[in-house]
Amino acid sequence: MDIPSLLRKEVLWSRHRLVTLCFLLLILPAFFATTTAAFGTVIPEDAPVGIVAENESVTDDEIALIEGGLTLFSEPRVYENASAARRALHREQVYAVLEVPPGLYDEGARNATFTLIVDGSMVPFEQPSKAIQGIAGGYLDREFDADVTVEREVVGGTHSLSEYLLPVFLLGIVMLFAFTYLPYNLARERDVLDRLLVESSLDAVVATKIGYFAVLMLIPTVAFGAAAAALNYSVTLFVPGAIAVLLLTFVYLAAISTSIMILTDFDTVGRFLNVAVLLAAITFSNLVYPVGFFSSVRREIARWIPLHYSMIVTRSLTLKDTPPSLYGDYVLGLVGFTVVTLLVLKLSIERYKRTI
Repeated sequence: MDIPSLLRKEVLWSRHRLVTLCFLLLILPAFFATTTAAFGTVIPEDAPVGIVAENESVTDDEIALIEGGLTLFSEPRVYENASAARRALHREQVYAVLEVPPGLYDEGARNATFTLIVDGSMVPFEQPSKAIQGIAGGYLDREFDADVTVEREVVGGTHSLSEYLLPVFLLGIVMLFAFTYLPYNLARERDVLDRLLVESSLDAVVATKIGYFAVLMLIPTVAFGAAAAALNYSVTLFVPGAIAVLLLTFVYLAAISTSIMILTDFDTVGRFLNVAVLLAAITFSNLVYPVGFFSSVRREIARWIPLHYSMIVTRSLTLKDTPPSLYGDYVLGLVGFTVVTLLVLKLSIERYKRTI
């Protein structure tokens, strides 16, 4: 064949795959190009920092002055007591807590010591918290007559970056399996699906597949746990609560990816769309860096994505010595979202039944 004939063949091939090519060459690039607008300034200047009085002697005026000053390099949030502030710290609603001592306006006050409390498991905030300590110390020393010092207190123990990343990578494996291998498996069975439906219902086929693959997710959990033990990491991956959240996460991700495959009639475009959803989830869920490091737009987007809370709960239960009940509302929200995705999956199956 000559070159014009070969080109004609490629054009004909493209016409038959117009939807797929439009998705890959037009819709997907446009989507990721527009998402860059949500990044803003990606520096930890807007990280949420809690403010709490050391005791009842601290006045509202002192708290207000400190809150105003912290807005220059953070997003301050005032809490009524130390218990509420530390709860917010463990739940990653704030990334540091500044305890305000009393008597800042007292005549003759010479020394005042603030305490900046940070969570040792939040490894990416290790160096930024030292910067905040220095900046806050300089600002407060200028505002008050007393000699101000800011001491940094690390709670919950410290972890290396490798330990911090272990649950992140484990959740990444769960996401990768749900959005790539599961759709691939469904696409391969497209030709035999009609024969399977003669012997069983599509509901049973899909439920069995998702349940079976969910159990398979225990294998990488064991592998990660064995690696952590071999490397002497202070990470506990075999916490029942963390494993339950990982399995729950796989179920709702698998329900989403399966719904996409069914709605696209198990076509190749469904697999591409699943990859796009995977990349978008990784981009906006803030699995590695805390959400407080990013712009206000990114923070709001992440807080609407269930994966963000799956990561918080998994990371917290494996790295921190905190009770699972502290994240009860997060888990309840994940359960509710899972129910919604399963309902969407059921509706997708019913639609597919009517088309065959």
